[in-house]
Amino acid sequence: MKVIVYLLGFGHIALCTYLILYTKESVDAMKGMFNTYQLKYLSAIPAVYALLFLMSASATTHPWVFRIIGLLAAAEAVVAFTNPKKIYSQMLDWYLNSVSEQANRLFGMIGVVFGTVILTWIQ
Repeated sequence: MKVIVYLLGFGHIALCTYLILYTKESVDAMKGMFNTYQLKYLSAIPAVYALLFLMSASATTHPWVFRIIGLLAAAEAVVAFTNPKKIYSQMLDWYLNSVSEQANRLFGMIGVVFGTVILTWIQ
């Protein structure tokens, strides 16, 4: 299970570093992904993320945090799959079209810190 925690930590750091360094390109890539594939298919991404967090929780010093993150990701997957009242589509539209580059970089910095925290909590 430690391998999954390492993959989550380093993967999170890598993706968020890419978001910091190549903000416009990463947002354009996300726009292309959401324009190409249906939201129901893309809801599998947070579902897998939730599964990985829930499976690897026992290999960390703070398993309750990993379980909460896993449950939140599972809830996101359900909301993305069902998309009630187009709320998830509106949130994506806001994020992809209205958020500034500085805010995206801030999200990336928070993500790098989160990835580092994941790596420090390995037992």
